[in-house]
Amino acid sequence: MAARSGEFDLIARHFAPIALRDPAALSLKDDAAVFTPPTGCEVVVTTDALVSDVHFRNLDAPELIAKKVLRVNLSDLAAMGATPLGVVLTAGYGPDVSEDWIECFAKGFGEDCAAYSVALMGGDTVGTPGPTFFSLTAFGYVATGRALRRDQARPGDLLAVTGTLGDAAIGLAVLAEDCNDLDDVARDHLKDRYWLPRPRIDIAKSCVALGKRFAAMDISDGLAGDCRKICAASNVGMTIDRMKIPLSNAALQAVEHDENRWQNVLAGGDDYELLIAGAPDDVAALGDQVTVIGTVTDKVGQVELIGPDGKMAELAPGGFDHFR
Repeated sequence: MAARSGEFDLIARHFAPIALRDPAALSLKDDAAVFTPPTGCEVVVTTDALVSDVHFRNLDAPELIAKKVLRVNLSDLAAMGATPLGVVLTAGYGPDVSEDWIECFAKGFGEDCAAYSVALMGGDTVGTPGPTFFSLTAFGYVATGRALRRDQARPGDLLAVTGTLGDAAIGLAVLAEDCNDLDDVARDHLKDRYWLPRPRIDIAKSCVALGKRFAAMDISDGLAGDCRKICAASNVGMTIDRMKIPLSNAALQAVEHDENRWQNVLAGGDDYELLIAGAPDDVAALGDQVTVIGTVTDKVGQVELIGPDGKMAELAPGGFDHFR
């Protein structure tokens, strides 16, 4: 393994150049950043920890891991309707991580900071005898009083999602060599969706711009589990029509080959698409940015699934839970 520089040399060499895009970072020469949100806006703060071989595969390319670390947090900002402003990154590098690996990680992280117009404002770098981990705190802003929240769903609302579901979970299965019946185009698409989430910032901002009541969150732990989170926050139930759930051509190929892969669609995590509930006219105003998959009901806590045969059944909680 190549030797690593000391903490301050690592930061100066690989991460300080990323921070130059915003004066709030103070060139990473102080212990904190200083920033002011735009006038008339509130600050939105979120944080996520990602651990090697729990949230990302240790054998994946460091550039891809870096982009996932950033994007899952940007997705949380999107779920609140916030515009990203800056991030603070804590990195704990395991004993097997070389400086070459860190350099590649920083390269990917810097590319995505530029792509999403996000400033690196600071953080911390440590060594650890355990697995490599990253903890990223992201700051965004939204017009005062307009943040999207989970507790705003009401009976009679439509339930909609962005993008397509199940790709990431099936992509992880592809990486584990469990989907050898798919063609190369499908396999490549699914792996890419696992490696590189697409935070739906623009669609969330469209919800905020409408000035209407929406409930929203990103689908990180699986559709079944995340629907229940909105239900719990809003004191409602939901009915989902399986035939209306949008699938990519690759995921459609996967479920057609094996019906059991619907479990990946319904309960698999890492999609980072938005789950949105709102009044029918308001959801319709979002146009083809979303696909309606069901309705919000007054059956508190119940999430029901209408199957292809038209029969309705309780949707098992499913979803990813660190402590289950």
